Amino acid sequence: MVAYVDKNFSLACFLVLLLFVDSSYARFNTLVTKDQIHTICTKQDINSSYCFQVLNANPEIARLDFPSLFKFVLNYQAQNISDKLKQFKLSGGYTPGVESKYNLCIEFYENSFDRRDEALRYLAAKDYGSVNTMVGGTAINMFNCADDLSTMKPVPQFFVTESNLIKELSKILLVILECFISKKKEYCNRDL
Repeated sequence: MVAYVDKNFSLACFLVLLLFVDSSYARFNTLVTKDQIHTICTKQDINSSYCFQVLNANPEIARLDFPSLFKFVLNYQAQNISDKLKQFKLSGGYTPGVESKYNLCIEFYENSFDRRDEALRYLAAKDYGSVNTMVGGTAINMFNCADDLSTMKPVPQFFVTESNLIKELSKILLVILECFISKKKEYCNRDL
């Protein structure tokens, strides 16, 4: 009887150990690799040097899976949007109630900042089409802001550059979404 209990206890311990090893192995396989970062950063129309700067700068990224990487970059983008929004408002070009290119950019930035929470909700619900819409909307807002500012005399180059970098983050997010999170890879095989 003792041999029977000992044998079953050993088998149970082995199965529990196997369960832990298998689940950790599955988690390990979903982590972002350097090759995948290279794939993201070398897609056509991606600013490779900026992409590598963002994705290689933080060692935490090596411990993330793709949905977590998406959230990391989205939060990084939101922080940049928030910082630049404050700078816009402090720049002296902002006058409430007056139509100006700065005021339009502030609206674009506020709208883009609000999209982050929506994108996270859609990501959690695995509604990738809506995530794409939120991220794409931010890219359009940043393009429009930079385009409007570039017609000013003198051109506020700092804000144009920063808007373009935030737009680049949207492109990186779309590559992560389309190539590594979404089940439909139809856009990943084409240039974004």
